[in-house]
Amino acid sequence: MSTATTMSLKKIQARDLKLIVKEVPTLPIVYQQLFSKMSNPNVSVPQLAEVVSRDQSLATKILKLVNSAFYGYKKEINTISRAMVILGFRTVRNAALAISVFDYVSGAEEDSRFPVEDFWKHSLCAASVAKVVGQRTGVKQQEETFVAGLLHDIGKMIMMKYFPEDFSEVCGYALDNDKSWTDAEHDLLNVDHASVAKAVLRSWNFPSNLTEAIQFHHSLSSGSSYPSLVALTHVADHVSYELGMGSPSSLIHAECDPWALNELGTTIPEIMKYKELILEETNQALDILQIIE
Repeated sequence: MSTATTMSLKKIQARDLKLIVKEVPTLPIVYQQLFSKMSNPNVSVPQLAEVVSRDQSLATKILKLVNSAFYGYKKEINTISRAMVILGFRTVRNAALAISVFDYVSGAEEDSRFPVEDFWKHSLCAASVAKVVGQRTGVKQQEETFVAGLLHDIGKMIMMKYFPEDFSEVCGYALDNDKSWTDAEHDLLNVDHASVAKAVLRSWNFPSNLTEAIQFHHSLSSGSSYPSLVALTHVADHVSYELGMGSPSSLIHAECDPWALNELGTTIPEIMKYKELILEETNQALDILQIIE
């Protein structure tokens, strides 16, 4: 059965984004339970570990991820509970968030003009930029910086899988007319990929700081309770294109918003001083794709 919906993003107004959620399938029950418990500040490590352990595939992927070079822990971690104790609840939570989203958007019919592998490389590069720059600019939500960068464009993958006709039209229009993806969406659709992502992630009870970083990374003046994380996500997206890891790589990208750089107290030349470190982090992060497949 096709995963595509019968609804077009040309007909949905921003106020009707809830309709997108009705059109897009919900997450498997284990993720719903996990996200619900994660939103409870009083949840215990054993309670979370018990939920994760019900899904062997999810538990295995999380353990592979936390034992990877990316996290750099020297001794093998062999239980979810121990991973949470050693690496921290939010680190393991973010690993679960990333894995659940990757699983959710997998299986989309690929558009030859928009290679999925390049999309994930772009996402991992943005995540690495966010991690490196976030550390050096003092962004408070340190545990979330990498995941915000990683999932900033997840709305595009949701569009590719569930709104393929709209996705294809935007892709072709952007490439044929030397437009940025966001400008193409604004020309053709009533809602953009960031709004689509916001609607879906909110329905999943995603953490509000991550949801807002993804929602506002192209509309910085719209307001957010987490301006530094929003600014960082925007800058990370821009820098990934500067480093030749856009998606598609030939797609024109918008200028970096001065507000975002001012919010972080940095400049593009200053960030580029860390180019080698960012690329090293990106190469290390590419292992994530093999782990979670």
